Amino acid sequence: MFEGPAFADALRDCVDGYEGAHGAAVCWAPDIFELFARLFAEPELPEHARPIVNAVLAYFVAPFDVLPEELGPFGLLDDLYVATHAYQLLRRELPEELLVRAWRRRGKSPPQSIKGKARKDDDAGGDLEEVMATVRHESRIAVGKQGRAALKLAGLG
Repeated sequence: MFEGPAFADALRDCVDGYEGAHGAAVCWAPDIFELFARLFAEPELPEHARPIVNAVLAYFVAPFDVLPEELGPFGLLDDLYVATHAYQLLRRELPEELLVRAWRRRGKSPPQSIKGKARKDDDAGGDLEEVMATVRHESRIAVGKQGRAALKLAGLG
């Protein structure tokens, strides 16, 4: 069975204290994974968007990808590249409030529907658009020409 929070915790442990190359992107890996995990659990996510969300989650957990996780946190940059590419696709199709709501819920259990009203315990840190722009820029530099291979492997290219 898929255990999003446990995998996000493992990612958090992996990136904790990372100060290497592209650290500005790598540090967001657990939060970005959680964003897609919450979208996956969202009953209001349109059916046509589900394959995109599923592709990101599958790529994150796949043992073999373009930049192997044996590289440590640096190995997450291809996962982040795939995630930011998928985000660009989704933001054209989904209501902004659905994406922002999923982002603000990071680190917390997903409610029945993340499209509802904001809650007092929502985590408002880190603007979604700014984070995704930074991560996209940094991950694109890191993966270079291998970006196309990563998207193809994820089923998004």
